[in-house]
Amino acid sequence: MKRKIVAICIFGLLAATGCMAERTGNLGAEPDSEINKQEASEVNAPKTIKLVGIGDSLTKGIGDESGHGGYFGMVKDKIEEQDHIKEVSVKNFGVKGHKTSNLQAKLQEEAVIKSVEEADIILMTIGGNDIMNVVRSNIFSLDFEPFRTEQKNYEKRLKDVFTTIRHHNSNAYIVFIGLYNPFQSMLPELPEINTIINEWNVNTKQMINKDDKAIFVSVDQLFSNDHDERLFYKDEFHPNEKGYSLIAGEVFKAIKEIDFERFNNEK
Repeated sequence: MKRKIVAICIFGLLAATGCMAERTGNLGAEPDSEINKQEASEVNAPKTIKLVGIGDSLTKGIGDESGHGGYFGMVKDKIEEQDHIKEVSVKNFGVKGHKTSNLQAKLQEEAVIKSVEEADIILMTIGGNDIMNVVRSNIFSLDFEPFRTEQKNYEKRLKDVFTTIRHHNSNAYIVFIGLYNPFQSMLPELPEINTIINEWNVNTKQMINKDDKAIFVSVDQLFSNDHDERLFYKDEFHPNEKGYSLIAGEVFKAIKEIDFERFNNEK
């Protein structure tokens, strides 16, 4: 009888030990499972994108009377509509009338530097006023020479702009919106302007393509003469709401190719 009791006790002890081992094993597995879930959650969690605008009046949104803020505000809204994006924080430093020389100076300001350092995407328009300056200075004797001379100076300044941005932020995507011809209505007798715009765009694109995180977005085709809709503001220089919406569409098309998942992980 005693042997039976001892055997039952030993069996019970072994069974209890087995249960405890099983429970201990389960307890040990739970943290790993929770960690995996947490990691997966972090990977799939909606991201906050920091969007910064620099440049001239196009980035400022001059001419858009809808209140959307031009292409910059429209692109911001399009990004924010994506399921994997939590929100888009914005800083817009576009200034009406700015040329590349002004942008060089702007990038020395403390607030701009801080925003560039933190940016995930930088949207930029610049160059239209550089060309306009040549037009104004040579209005009675326009030919290719002054534009091509200024083009070299423009490219040097733009290269310096990119160098400054990369000094402060090597990871951000820089989206550069190319030039269009705003003089088609004002100066229809000067079709040579199209050639000038094309030359500036081609050379700028070649320079930008050397940066593997910079994107050149072509928009000159949007404002060609064969477009049926009115795309310019009443000043015949800046886009109107429709014009900006077309630019925003092209910019967002390029941005969609960006790997948003890496944001918030490299900072």
